[in-house]
Amino acid sequence: MLAPDRSPRTFASPGEALGDLLGVARRAQPLVGTYARGYIDPALRERVMVAVSRVNACRGCTFVHERWADRAGVSAEDLKAIGLGDLGDLDARDRAAVAYAAALAEARFRSPVDPALTATAGEHLTPRELAAVEAVARAMAVANLTVSTTEELLDRCPVRTRKRRSRRASRRPSTTR
Repeated sequence: MLAPDRSPRTFASPGEALGDLLGVARRAQPLVGTYARGYIDPALRERVMVAVSRVNACRGCTFVHERWADRAGVSAEDLKAIGLGDLGDLDARDRAAVAYAAALAEARFRSPVDPALTATAGEHLTPRELAAVEAVARAMAVANLTVSTTEELLDRCPVRTRKRRSRRASRRPSTTR
């Protein structure tokens, strides 16, 4: 699911970011239903979010959602397995949902995923649950790419670089008396 040396994914352009945001907006109903009406349980939701964060190599989001997954009852073993892409120990329903979400994220929601994977997800999840998994995965991907793109842009910003240099210089002990 995630190669350890993978660089964080970012938006290629403002147009891509806008398109992805619109993709989330179009799925607002299942996304709201996930949080307000429990279309999928919190543990599955967090498994999906961790898997998508790992696909996108967003370390900050992965860290946060691993903590939230722990609070939702996801075991450390499950989180490790999701990170390794070894979903064999998850129950069939969760395995299908996480694999489907990760495949969608890997394809950046732009190309179809393996039809067998889609069929398996459809066998284990109701249409409403499947829509919720996709909505959560899309929202998480937008969050991941937004964070990573912002970090990359800030790292390129000359003002930020100058401020870092001046802060480092101000921390050095003075050699004059």
